[in-house]
Amino acid sequence: MESGKGWFIAMLRSMNRLFCRSWHRLSDQVVTLPDGPLILVGNHICGLDPLLIQATVNRPLSFLMAREYYQAMWCLRWGFDMVGAIPVNPGGANRQALQKAIDVVRSGNAICLFPEGAANPPIPLHRMMPGAALIARETGAPMIPFRVSGVWPFDHVHLWRSFYRRSRASVVVGNSIALMQGAEGKKGLHDDTQIIRHAIRSLAKFDAQPD
Repeated sequence: MESGKGWFIAMLRSMNRLFCRSWHRLSDQVVTLPDGPLILVGNHICGLDPLLIQATVNRPLSFLMAREYYQAMWCLRWGFDMVGAIPVNPGGANRQALQKAIDVVRSGNAICLFPEGAANPPIPLHRMMPGAALIARETGAPMIPFRVSGVWPFDHVHLWRSFYRRSRASVVVGNSIALMQGAEGKKGLHDDTQIIRHAIRSLAKFDAQPD
């Protein structure tokens, strides 16, 4: 991220943290992440999730986001670009987006991924995209799981409801994931994705309720 944007990004992060803590009652505890290339992976309940994880950690994060929302929320697109959001096509070919994500991590930055690919799927953490495992294999970056709870799920109709409906948001950050070093190709990505799924599910014991 360009140094000239640093002060503005810091201001946006401070405003986001205030919003998450005051309105959504997120804990004021800040998780210190390791320096250098890093990948965060978590469950996806609603559009508020990226704000919550960013408010929880001490480093600025880049994100992948659905292209349909990137284009629809044109008034906020400048902000998405400012913080390094990477638009992706849900369920489609995303080679260019994946390469951008790999470049972000290789540059020493932290990126946050939601491997479910969409918010509030019918069966949580059932269908997982292999992109996170692929980025980890391509960069060798450490991976840390997290789990969001205590927020109102996206109903696939009202995009903004989870933002303005008050909640008791919780974000739990786990320990670094040790991915497999054995199988290659699709088998290896599948095995790694299974490990990621288990790591996120293992944090469910800390789940909170919205209200």
